[in-house]
Amino acid sequence: MMVMLKKWSDVLTIVSGKNQKLVTDPNGRYPIYGSGGVMGYARSYLCEAGTTIVGRKGTINNPIFVNEPFWNVDTAFGISPGDELHPKYLYYFCCSFNFKELDKSTTIPSLAKRDLLQIQMPVPPLNEQERIVSKIEELFSKLDASVAELQTAKEKLKVYRQAVLKEAFDPVSKESIFLKDIIEKPR
Repeated sequence: MMVMLKKWSDVLTIVSGKNQKLVTDPNGRYPIYGSGGVMGYARSYLCEAGTTIVGRKGTINNPIFVNEPFWNVDTAFGISPGDELHPKYLYYFCCSFNFKELDKSTTIPSLAKRDLLQIQMPVPPLNEQERIVSKIEELFSKLDASVAELQTAKEKLKVYRQAVLKEAFDPVSKESIFLKDIIEKPR
């Protein structure tokens, strides 16, 4: 199988965000996204479902995948896959890409659309992209389960630590492993 490196300009569309003031509506049905997540709701949308958000200013290295149509603010780009890209394959590529390398700002991190369009990425056939996405999600699922197990173990250790401290300093307990040694040993 031959994997081609292709420029973003050939395989996707970048939707520049817009100011949300005129579309903001607390009862709106479309989320308004910035590079940090949902900021409100709108009456209309700019990006289709399956689009990845990449920050234009500020948080530029934290892509977000969105499963529904949404409005993106002017500090965030909507990276929309073309026919050759699986939406989640594009998202996972964005998660692996260091956008800070394209940052030309001196203060607040900032990306330019023209620079993003020059990014090259491997583009295998769609069925291979689907296989890659499935494998990534299977491994992430296992990692998430491991993280949950570690969190449970961490919580149990907190309880055990408190039990040791309670036992150590409980003056009523004749079984206190620490106080018993202190009381019984002559000085």
